[in-house]
Amino acid sequence: MMYKIVSQIFLLIKVLHYKFWNWYSKEYMRRRGVKFDKSSVQFKGRCYLDISTTSQVRISKGFVCNSGLDFGIENVESKIKVKENASLSIGTNSGMSSSVIGCYNKIVIGCNVIIGGGTRIVDSNFHSLEWKIRQDRNIDCKQAKTAPIIIGNDVFIGARCIIGKGVTIGNRSIIAAGSVVVKDIPEDCIAGGNPCKVIKSLKA
Repeated sequence: MMYKIVSQIFLLIKVLHYKFWNWYSKEYMRRRGVKFDKSSVQFKGRCYLDISTTSQVRISKGFVCNSGLDFGIENVESKIKVKENASLSIGTNSGMSSSVIGCYNKIVIGCNVIIGGGTRIVDSNFHSLEWKIRQDRNIDCKQAKTAPIIIGNDVFIGARCIIGKGVTIGNRSIIAAGSVVVKDIPEDCIAGGNPCKVIKSLKA
């Protein structure tokens, strides 16, 4: 009897936890000028949001961000970071679990995209490729190269992938778990590895 009561209390705390972070995340985005569908966008668990007021962010209906212990394969929170003057667009019915989106230039994620647990999608090198510049931390990050990332519709990105800057992933393609994507991946294929390469075509 006691176990059942304690279980119900924990379940209630869990539900309240999700409701709070869902409300807080949406309120944060509203204050930052993010365009999103308030009724259908969901944040399940704490997601670290760092969105500049000078950025352009649009999150379409049906987006779900799972974050934390109950989702994916890692006990980590999701994070969405959008820097000054950067642009992030997420299409309808897409979702991510315990993943990171770091937008310093431009990231476009299509409709019905699944982003697996522990994945990192970042359009910047973070640091300069010149060793002399890296010695000066004041200018190092400012001179890091960035390039847009484009992820097409109906793409499935497996767990713990890294999607690098300047990459385009074609519609309906599947990226195998643990892949490092540094070059374009065409439509309708299964790709994987480090560096990520086409393994199999999905065209009939």
